[in-house]
Amino acid sequence: MQDRYAGDIGDYGKIGLLKCLQTHGFTIGVNWYRVPELEFEKRKDGSFKQNDGKYPIPSKIKECDPILAERLERIVDDDRSVIAIQNADLIPNAVYYSDYLTVDGRKEWNDRAYELFADVNLVFMDPDNGLLVRSVMEKSARSVKYAFYDEVKRYIDKGKSVLVYNHRCRKPERIYFEDIEKNLEEKLKKSRHLIQEITFPKGTIRDYFAIPACDEHYNMFHDTFEDMKNSVWGQKGVCRLYPAVS
Repeated sequence: MQDRYAGDIGDYGKIGLLKCLQTHGFTIGVNWYRVPELEFEKRKDGSFKQNDGKYPIPSKIKECDPILAERLERIVDDDRSVIAIQNADLIPNAVYYSDYLTVDGRKEWNDRAYELFADVNLVFMDPDNGLLVRSVMEKSARSVKYAFYDEVKRYIDKGKSVLVYNHRCRKPERIYFEDIEKNLEEKLKKSRHLIQEITFPKGTIRDYFAIPACDEHYNMFHDTFEDMKNSVWGQKGVCRLYPAVS
């Protein structure tokens, strides 16, 4: 997560989802996987290759949560940052971790996060790109844009469920989901049948993978995703389930 993207349509969907998860009994910890400005994302003149503000919240979907939409737009106009989202208390009683992630300080950064989230039962991991891919080495500069599978596993092993963001790649949808489910199964020692997904396709496709720590949490994820699908969020096409459920 980067400050320059704060308050866009991605935050609108993710915060709407986290609020719904909270109503179903989860206590929420948000790990932004916050990174400072990344030089490899800039042109030679210092400007960013991808500008902020590319995906504002469209008027036609603001009715999903009008108050949330208005507050995010105010953040964009006044103080666009991760800290501004935290201070707005959009997810009541959530625990936030906003320390900057760096390549060299990753172990210590993770240790602080695990300590901070000691009393929550769901950790949301929000890296720029999602789960680590084969083309990126763990010590490369680009690794800060990814969550590592062993970081997910450490939470699961401690009895905490995980919701992790992943940016959709260009693979066919079925193959894309199957590949990630296979990786999660192999690296976390969790049956892929326990993993649930919800997709937010507006602007750019954003997927969220839910890995439950126990059967109760599996049911809480299931009920949340069904509620989102059947609510105005689903009716407006802001979110959908994978695989599609009639």
